[in-house]
Amino acid sequence: MKPWKADFERHIERWSARLGNLGWWPRYVYHFTDVHNAASIIQSGYLYSRAEVERRGLMRVDNASSEIIEQTRPEHLKFIRLYFRPRTPTQYRNEGIRPINRRELGGAHCPVPIYFCFDALTVLAMDDTEFSNGNMGSPRASHSSERDFFLSIPFHLVFHNRWFTPDERGEIVFRRNAEVLVPDSLPLAPVLKFIACRSAAERQTLLHLLPADLRRQWLPRIRLGERGLFFYRWTFVEEVVVVDDRVLFRFNPNTQTPGPFRVLFSYREAGEQSGRRWEGEQAALNNQLRFRVPDAVWGTVTLRLDDALAFAGPLTFEDIPF
Repeated sequence: MKPWKADFERHIERWSARLGNLGWWPRYVYHFTDVHNAASIIQSGYLYSRAEVERRGLMRVDNASSEIIEQTRPEHLKFIRLYFRPRTPTQYRNEGIRPINRRELGGAHCPVPIYFCFDALTVLAMDDTEFSNGNMGSPRASHSSERDFFLSIPFHLVFHNRWFTPDERGEIVFRRNAEVLVPDSLPLAPVLKFIACRSAAERQTLLHLLPADLRRQWLPRIRLGERGLFFYRWTFVEEVVVVDDRVLFRFNPNTQTPGPFRVLFSYREAGEQSGRRWEGEQAALNNQLRFRVPDAVWGTVTLRLDDALAFAGPLTFEDIPF
């Protein structure tokens, strides 16, 4: 542990007091990734650096820009990269399901973002933790584990959460992406406080992707996120409801990219090998989408939009007598 832990305590308390309704931001450090990767992380019990993830073949969905990765120095890929804050500029550009022809970052995106929220004091004070003063994908960024460097980071720009002028944009965007750098691997226990999902439907999807034993173990710590974690500006499933023999998907009504999407809906009754599916085009998904599943009792529903998983999980259509 770093001998200047008290400086981190003062930093957390000072910025918690300054940020008002977002005063919880400095109490955690953050890692966000797509739901498939999140399930893999939970099953492994570790966060790994990008270099180690690629070596182990663990990445299911790549939410990083290939251009930025190519510009990043190879030694930087050996760090786990956490953020001092959520709602970073990178997240703004890749959060949510977007039609294939409307994606930024060279097509990389994070369809169903899941947040891993770690205790900031514990992670910052670890012996080998370093800090960057801006986006590590930029040649401007510097990083160090030293006290004076940490205290020199302009946290008024890192935690900046207001409108800015075009002249201020470059500096503020760079600083908002400041990072917490942990070499190689970080165990989830005991520093992970909770895992946050954007909607009830996406929480159900993450739980469904976990083996039954881990689902029971993690259920209390996988929860809906605070409003200050996500942007909520793009397409996602808010809720899934069963009415008689129909499945009703309710989508984010405020999406800026409602479509068009290629939609694939599937249902497989419990105990059966084959299932039913529907595939077609939808011009816009900013309200509701219904599917009828005659004679369904209990089974697994999956919804994909283009190449992205939007929902997966078990649904009950009528009372089961046990």
